[in-house]
Amino acid sequence: MGRTIKLLLLYFAYQFAFFGGLTGLYMLKSGVMEMPDMTGSGYMSIVMWAQFLSTLAIGLHVLLGKYVSVDAFRLHMPDKCSILLASAVFIVAMGLWTNYFSELAGLPDNMKDVFEQMMNNPLGIISIVVMAPLVEELLFRGAIQGHLMRKWKMPYLGIVVSSLIFGLVHGNPAQIPFAFVVGMALGWVYYLTGSLIPGILMHFINNGSSVLLYALSGNPDATMISSLGENGALVLAVAGIVLTVVCIFIIRKKIVKEPVQWNEENNLQA
Repeated sequence: MGRTIKLLLLYFAYQFAFFGGLTGLYMLKSGVMEMPDMTGSGYMSIVMWAQFLSTLAIGLHVLLGKYVSVDAFRLHMPDKCSILLASAVFIVAMGLWTNYFSELAGLPDNMKDVFEQMMNNPLGIISIVVMAPLVEELLFRGAIQGHLMRKWKMPYLGIVVSSLIFGLVHGNPAQIPFAFVVGMALGWVYYLTGSLIPGILMHFINNGSSVLLYALSGNPDATMISSLGENGALVLAVAGIVLTVVCIFIIRKKIVKEPVQWNEENNLQA
């Protein structure tokens, strides 16, 4: 776990460093010695730029530090289009029932106001839709899960632990269970294919659909249940569960019949 802890410490260190640095610049520019108002545009600008720059920094650190093999950016599958299409349908299907159960759980959403402001800002949208899928897959699946699967020689334990870490680092009660479940799906596809490409696509669709639905709804408080009613939301969730099971079967039995072999030398063998 040493490498995992090191990467997580770096992940948070970059966030604190950029937030602190940008806050200091704000104070110098404004001629004040206090933090900006947390409800003001100045504070949100700091948060968004710090998020963007820290995400970029940890991504470059993982790449330049060669924590992930170049093979992870290739898709060694006979039918690439099929695995990408199945992965896309898989994450959409999961969204139908995970969102429904998240609404029923009613966990506190401590980041609601921040996300709303991010989804109304071009930099925030880029961070959510582009940067997060690329860098989080690189870090949590490629650098952390890949290492744990090779080190422990127990792929599913590596998937569970990396997914748990992925959920917890979000730090928001409303997101943690959802991120954990989605992380399991992303981790499973990475385990089967040895490629980050399907996971990046799935992550992009997941985050992009959230931003798109927010933009189309015109109501930041809209939910499946409020939009479709209790019965309609339940039917859609059940349909999502059925489609999820079908996707798992198709991916595992029809497209990826044998997972890639993970070894200690950080290489993948088909």
